[in-house]
Amino acid sequence: MSVFESLLNHTFTVTRKARVSDGQGGWTQSYETAGTVSGRMRPATATEKVEAAQRQAEISHVFYTAADEEILRGDRITVQDRTWDVTAIREPSHAGHHLEIDVLETQREGQP
Repeated sequence: MSVFESLLNHTFTVTRKARVSDGQGGWTQSYETAGTVSGRMRPATATEKVEAAQRQAEISHVFYTAADEEILRGDRITVQDRTWDVTAIREPSHAGHHLEIDVLETQREGQP
């Protein structure tokens, strides 16, 4: 196990949008489980938030995972009762090492 892999301290569930028939000839969107990934979540810095705002985007955290994981923009990442929407994906090393994923935390209805 590499040093990087030892830092991936949680297992996250990845869900992806899917079109589902509404039974009346139309479609709705729901999220279906796409798999699980090992990862690490950290709060975004003030600088990262400002840079995102300049791109007209919002982020609250940065998620790290191995580069070979399939995570797409628009996916949701969940651990326990916390959920984040994927807004951007970077591979900073360009060497197949890891991904840095900008995410925005969302609260489900009924949560405090």
